[in-house]
Amino acid sequence: MPTPFFADLVRELAQEGGTGPLTPTGAVPGHRRFADIVPVDTPFHYAISGITQTAQWEVGFGRIDGGGRLLRDVVAASSNDGEHVDFSPGLKTIALTVGAGWFADSDAAQDMVEAGLASLTGAIAAKQPLSTTHEAVATGAIDDMLTVRRGSGWVNIPLSSLAFRGDDGRHALTGPLGAPNGSAAAPAIGFDTDPDSGLFRAGADILGFAAGGSERMRIDGSGNVGIGCTPLGVTRLQVRIASDRRFTVFANGIDSCFGYMNDGGSWVDTLLCGNPLRLGVGGSERVRLEGSGVFRPAADNNQTLGAAAQRWAVLYAGTGTINTSDARDKTWRGAATAAEVRAAKRIAAELGFFQWHDAIAEKGAEGARHHFGVRAQAVWAVMADEGLIEPIAEGGAPSSRYAFLCHDQWDEEADEGRPAGDRFGIRTDQLALFLIAAQDARLAALEAAA
Repeated sequence: MPTPFFADLVRELAQEGGTGPLTPTGAVPGHRRFADIVPVDTPFHYAISGITQTAQWEVGFGRIDGGGRLLRDVVAASSNDGEHVDFSPGLKTIALTVGAGWFADSDAAQDMVEAGLASLTGAIAAKQPLSTTHEAVATGAIDDMLTVRRGSGWVNIPLSSLAFRGDDGRHALTGPLGAPNGSAAAPAIGFDTDPDSGLFRAGADILGFAAGGSERMRIDGSGNVGIGCTPLGVTRLQVRIASDRRFTVFANGIDSCFGYMNDGGSWVDTLLCGNPLRLGVGGSERVRLEGSGVFRPAADNNQTLGAAAQRWAVLYAGTGTINTSDARDKTWRGAATAAEVRAAKRIAAELGFFQWHDAIAEKGAEGARHHFGVRAQAVWAVMADEGLIEPIAEGGAPSSRYAFLCHDQWDEEADEGRPAGDRFGIRTDQLALFLIAAQDARLAALEAAA
């Protein structure tokens, strides 16, 4: 066979498919066209590589015919098991290249050289070189070997069986580390510049954490954690800051809870398994949230919701409040007296619309809403004028036996920025019933006179 034609940088694109001739459509950037370099009907080695279909390729012996097409005369190798590839239409490259045999011969020669070098390297490596000829390095690799004397011979120990410093600056261990028990003052695992901080064995199956020579935390074999204290056998987590300040997560296999208590006797805890969330202040439970969703005080009828100086702004509810009215809880005093009826009639005349000062300050007089009711001091004045209570004295603390008349005062709270003050109020429901009684008396008088 004549020597195939060869030239560098001859490569074009093609779009046609099939097993027959392919027509080059233009040179790949940086390369030359076949028509400009390769004589017609002159054999050369070609290589076809699919771009759209990357799995399709073919190398062989071919020619460029008078029409500029590649004639694929002999296939040397291909993605079709050495047969002509039925290329799919789409982008592909056609290149003028050296023969596949050249690559094979070159690879074989290279393999022989590498095999010879590997054999030689192995023979050299099998020799024990003088230690004075070794290169000095600052770190080790996991596959390094150490040669040590054992009896009358020599053995190689992998560096990974020892603690060694790797390229990342860390000292690596590939097996368990056996350390002494240590103590809080001298932990078994500590730090070079801080030897009294680290880990130690506080007891059987107990891991201790030390800082500054003192135990600060421990974990026992059941998973219980104590911070600043030794956890109880059923305490999953206990954090203790002082003798009367702690946080606890508790579990005994039946009930579970978490809780917090400070040195002032305030605390909060919750019990699972259907038990409530409880909040306590001053060492006593104050409120609780039941598992059913009921939110209630800890004891019946012994504490208020809000205070005269700390009022709730709005209460949203689906229904009205239920006030105790059980006859068994009352000592009955009878109907309203004539003076009380007169006072109620006069109080009804005091009913009117009003706006809150703070609402006017926030929204303006036009934006503030109009409320309907009475002025507490006016009600007090009417009741006093009818001789039912003492008049309000300047600077004194008013009092009344009528529960619909209310007056509260409070001391200064410097920490909260709240000055001392007082406030008059009305129990609207009782006042409304008082006014209804007067209206009923008025209607009864009118009916009697008719």
